[in-house]
Amino acid sequence: MSSSEDQKRKLMCRSVWLRRQRAKMEHHGSTVSLAGTRGPLCHKGDTKFAENTMPVLELDKFPEDILHHIHSRVPLRDAARAACVSHNFLRSWRRYPNLTFNWKTVGLNMNEGTPYERAQKLLDIIQTIIENHSGTGVKTLKLQVHPCRNVITANQLDIWLQAAVKDGIVELALDLPQFYGPKFNFPCSLLSCAASLLQSLSLSYCAFCPTLMVGCLRNLKSVCLTVVHITEEELGCLFSCALCLEKLEVSQCDDITFLKIPSHLQQLHILRVFLCRRLQGMTMNGECCSGIFHYALTKLYSIASNLQTLILLSSKEAFDMPAPSHKFLHLRHLKIYCANMKSFDFFSLVSFLKACPVVENFFLSAGRPYIVRQEESILEDSNSDPSRIRCFQEFYHDNLKKVSISGFCSAKSLIELTCQILGTSPSLQCLVLDTTGGYDNTGICENMDRKAIMEALRGVEAIKRYVKGKVPSSVNFKVLEPCDRCHIPKLDVSMQVSDVRGRLA
Repeated sequence: MSSSEDQKRKLMCRSVWLRRQRAKMEHHGSTVSLAGTRGPLCHKGDTKFAENTMPVLELDKFPEDILHHIHSRVPLRDAARAACVSHNFLRSWRRYPNLTFNWKTVGLNMNEGTPYERAQKLLDIIQTIIENHSGTGVKTLKLQVHPCRNVITANQLDIWLQAAVKDGIVELALDLPQFYGPKFNFPCSLLSCAASLLQSLSLSYCAFCPTLMVGCLRNLKSVCLTVVHITEEELGCLFSCALCLEKLEVSQCDDITFLKIPSHLQQLHILRVFLCRRLQGMTMNGECCSGIFHYALTKLYSIASNLQTLILLSSKEAFDMPAPSHKFLHLRHLKIYCANMKSFDFFSLVSFLKACPVVENFFLSAGRPYIVRQEESILEDSNSDPSRIRCFQEFYHDNLKKVSISGFCSAKSLIELTCQILGTSPSLQCLVLDTTGGYDNTGICENMDRKAIMEALRGVEAIKRYVKGKVPSSVNFKVLEPCDRCHIPKLDVSMQVSDVRGRLA
């Protein structure tokens, strides 16, 4: 069969399908559901043919602005189908405002084909939709192509962004494949085009180098950067342009060594900084903050005095906690996550309990136990008599009911914190000390290497020596030890294990 005959046959099939849709809509009237429309998405070339062969339907008799409003509320996949059966929906499709591209929105079957074939199909659909779009009226553009590594190109991304990002866009999100960053430099000139209404910008796995030439982003309220190559100077240029910023998230941006939050960002009330490995410090309103724990104890109260739940995560914050400047009188749930805390004084976290007099639930993740230095272990301290460990005698916490500590180890300061809680919390009902790495969603133990297992066993021994005897009989006390099936077999010296187990008995 010749190519012309094949094309003619495809057009006839499309025509038959359109006539069937018309019959259905004439039967049901204007109450037809767009979500119930079936058939393939309009592919390349279909919209032109549909415009010439499409019958006039009851829907087309409605005012165009009403139909456009309805069409803009319909999910991407159904909106594309509706464009094949209505003149007005076809015109609306060419200025469809919410372009969110991912596996789900385009209706790809994740069980069909290879990962490469699925990725290529997703990119083909995005290309077709953007080619048929007029480029005007886009309010939201989300390119969620994270799984398309080794398929998508920087040239494709640039073409799509240039075509869709115009004046009037409100939300822009770019989620690229992992480790794709050095290959794509986000075109900052687009921000100048979108400066008037842009409210949200989210970028991942790319380079972003804004300058003052971007102009005033007077409506930009939210910025989220994940694994983005950006320096503190370039971030400062963005701050100078975004005067009304309310939310800032910076995650794994390792080019930033010092984060400066300028005083003119008076509306900023959400700041999240995660795992920026080279970050040494930050300033807010000209004042230096040594870390998130320090900020929470000294500054957070001024903007969040009525907090009921507080979750903190910090890494490499190796210094003593300052005395709290205020008390959180409504906070009942406190969670603290420590990561890579070498030489951290866990006993100093008593400052948080002092600052939260009505807290009922306290959870502490002490991080990875195997990083405990020998000189920091209470088992290696010749002066570690139970009567000589630190304790604030004048401090009592009358409301603390449940305490859970994961990553428990033999660090002396962690033992001191636990003993402090036991000795000064008369309302305590439950204490859980977890020396393991936890478990996943299926109930399987998380992996622990030999060093972590040995330190966990030392943590269990420290609990027996210094903690167990201080637990009141009214407290439900649990100690989670390394698993005999998943962890203990990794120890290659069985005699050492037997020796440790014997001492714990």
